[in-house]
Amino acid sequence: MFGSKLRLVIYNCVTSQHWIVEKFPFKIGSGEGCDVQVSSAGTVPVQCVVEKKASTYTIHSPTGTQLFLNGKPAAPGEIHKDIDNSLVFAGNLFALYLSVDEGSWLRGFYNSDWFIYSPAEAQSYGPVAYHELAVHLDSFPDQGAGYVLLRTGLNQRGFHASQVLPLLPRPAPALLVEEAIPAEDNFLNVPEVDTEYGEFTCPVCWLKFNRCDVMNIAVHASLRGDPLLGEEHMQRFYATRFNDRGQGIDPMNIPAPDIACPHCRRKLPQGFLDINHLIFSIIGAPSSGKSYYLTVLVKTLQKSLFQNFNASFRDADPSANVILNQMKHQLFSASSPEDAFLAKTELEGAMYEILPRFGRKVALPKPFIFHVSNSSDSSQDLSVVFYDNAGEHFEPTRNSADSPGAQHIASASGIFFLFDPLYNDDFKRRITGLADPQAFVRRMDQQDVILAETEVRMKTLLSLESRQRVSTPFAVILGKCDTCLDLLGGSHPESPVRDGKLDIALVRSNSQRVRNLLIDLCPSIVANAEAISSDVMYFAASSLGCSPIEFTDSRGVKLIAPDPQKLAPIQVEIPTLWVLSRVAPHLVPIITTE
Repeated sequence: MFGSKLRLVIYNCVTSQHWIVEKFPFKIGSGEGCDVQVSSAGTVPVQCVVEKKASTYTIHSPTGTQLFLNGKPAAPGEIHKDIDNSLVFAGNLFALYLSVDEGSWLRGFYNSDWFIYSPAEAQSYGPVAYHELAVHLDSFPDQGAGYVLLRTGLNQRGFHASQVLPLLPRPAPALLVEEAIPAEDNFLNVPEVDTEYGEFTCPVCWLKFNRCDVMNIAVHASLRGDPLLGEEHMQRFYATRFNDRGQGIDPMNIPAPDIACPHCRRKLPQGFLDINHLIFSIIGAPSSGKSYYLTVLVKTLQKSLFQNFNASFRDADPSANVILNQMKHQLFSASSPEDAFLAKTELEGAMYEILPRFGRKVALPKPFIFHVSNSSDSSQDLSVVFYDNAGEHFEPTRNSADSPGAQHIASASGIFFLFDPLYNDDFKRRITGLADPQAFVRRMDQQDVILAETEVRMKTLLSLESRQRVSTPFAVILGKCDTCLDLLGGSHPESPVRDGKLDIALVRSNSQRVRNLLIDLCPSIVANAEAISSDVMYFAASSLGCSPIEFTDSRGVKLIAPDPQKLAPIQVEIPTLWVLSRVAPHLVPIITTE
């Protein structure tokens, strides 16, 4: 909720990081005492300082660094209120905004597209990815002199192309085939691979391919620099020679055991070709608690599968799962709410990576892949794939070709919709004694719209008629159920796990109880879910088992996080166990007697 206090926001238009300036002077540079560290600062400790005197906000460099504020040298320069301000220096592109409603401005940066604007023609060209701006500007007269660069979120002012062009990255020149790579191993000679049909589905870009389409990843140091991924990545190639272990040999005669998707070229986890991979898609509104839910789910699944079903749940790709494992450690090893706070997943933040898909670079969510196996029978091992999507990716208008981050729902073996009752006014009115701070955050409830959008996307991607439904198991989860137990009869539903099996009759009974409550208070959720799938079940769960608390961080920003001493998750793993019982009954058997 915004008040009348004037606040300054600094937004890095390249990395999508932002800072709310609470104290002055505010310093940017490479020195330890700087409020913002910039890698391009070299040996200059402080390159830029923001000062406040009365109601005037100014910016200058104490070390003589050339600053351009709104296209003009700043010595010093004044930051204008309620309007975009652009700042360029030492390879950095910042946007500044001074307002009492900085939140509305920040929400405008929903993707990282750039546009090249011609003031003379009053016309924009784009969208263009940041790393492609230099190539596009080269095609304009005088390399775009007189043009302005605008990133999504900037509507009033941008960056002068002539000031930014020297700072822009340029693609590395392609390695000539005859220089390093024998003709038979030409990594540029990429055959056409069908994206719709194949034995395997890539867990990153969700396109199909066969075993023979898989690429190998070069090992020799001279083969660094893939023409599609960039110079920091090892080249992907089609192996024509193999050693006695069946490993591909790279063009410099080094064994190359790692493999990659032929479409997005992302490295595939070890053993990918040997076991079945199931995509489990978690859907929910922004700030509905998906990151906390996934973090707690991983921990509870590890325990429940091993103790109750004699099955192990372990990392299939530890290096790729490092972010999720850090979140798990952060939450369950915290000593205070500030330590337990998990930042909201940003649209193109650390949970995403830029990869080629259908000939263009797009932001795709990083997959978190886990190996599931029964200790008594490893012949039917499988892997499950989760994603921590930003909730905005499920909203209408977000499903563009440049931002396909939620298209994994069309390839999913199980879908989980996390419903947040504290978003819904009807729920909040019926809950007695509600004191959860999340209930007092003003948010628009679009959860039924998100489900409707999910239906449209799935049926479009799968070429289904509007009246058709998928058979994919669909779990509707009434999250944060600890806040509304009185509406469920005063207690959470009984656990259906017993004697190494899942009591399916109790699952259905609990489901009916939750479904009846949703029909009473939010019937559109039930209607939309059951229009998507013919196999819907309803669950009540709570990632935290308690209401979080509000605290003020070291920057003076008010945040909400759980008290780690009170964590008591409620049936978080039950929806996943139900889906596993549907798609992998050998791992999670059921009790069928009523």
